[in-house]
Amino acid sequence: MQTERKAVLEDPLGSGPVIVTPRRAERPKDSEGQKGVCPFCPGHEDRTPPTLLSLPEGAARWKVRVFSNLFPITDETTDSPGSGVHEVVVETPKHDARFCELTLKGISLVMQAIRSRFSFHNSNENLKALTAFRNQGIRGGASLKHPHTQLVGLSEVPPRLAAESVGFIRLAEKGKCPLCLSASDPFIITEVESFRAFSPPAPRFPYETWIAPVHHEPSFANLTDVELDDLAALLKRVLTSFTSIFTPFDYNLIIHTEPLTDESGTFHTHIEILPRTEPIAGFETGTGMMVNPVPPLKAVRDLRDILII
Repeated sequence: MQTERKAVLEDPLGSGPVIVTPRRAERPKDSEGQKGVCPFCPGHEDRTPPTLLSLPEGAARWKVRVFSNLFPITDETTDSPGSGVHEVVVETPKHDARFCELTLKGISLVMQAIRSRFSFHNSNENLKALTAFRNQGIRGGASLKHPHTQLVGLSEVPPRLAAESVGFIRLAEKGKCPLCLSASDPFIITEVESFRAFSPPAPRFPYETWIAPVHHEPSFANLTDVELDDLAALLKRVLTSFTSIFTPFDYNLIIHTEPLTDESGTFHTHIEILPRTEPIAGFETGTGMMVNPVPPLKAVRDLRDILII
């Protein structure tokens, strides 16, 4: 029986593209039982594609490891609308660690690995957009427990990123950037030297939190080591605080960086943390409109109250 190939299906009524990837159903899941064998743990490197990057560089043992995804969303062929790259960033050798429990240096190494791979793919003429995401917990869509992030490069700019890019350009024409917040902005939750955590103006999920550089920066690949250390400190603080609200804390974390086709400099790179407290139900799926029971300013007050110092 011939396996169906990947395809990108376009809804003629305009609801957006759908990537059909039959092999994704074959990817391993913790719930199915792996007989104690995790392909992401040290010593099992032969169960994954070859290493693309390991950090610290030159170290005898890796703390962060990057390789191609065996079950990619994208198609490697350059003539397909769904072509691109799909990589896995294993965040730690420790199978049972939580991302927020990593040391500041450990979280910073993960961010450095993502920056390095973004930089590497920036010159790929077949790609138009890059993103990275991590899924935490069952409601967040995680299939394997071992902490990892996924990086995807796409031959087309996805709808949400395209809409953001247009929005940044449109507001820049009015002399504004929605993520260049003043220090007194009421939506700010907390900040460090070079990064701020804040509620977006229209959060789709309860307690949705964004993190962005204080100063305008379009590309995640341009962040310095010092800035990534600041980002690590803020991520650890915010994610640890969330665990006092939600048990378990399932979430999605997505890194947005300017599309490779956007040379305007108006995009403001940022990270979106989306708590997944409830499943997306019929109204949201059927209309494309999200319903959030927690007002943004209440979420800001609540998060400030429980913020872990």
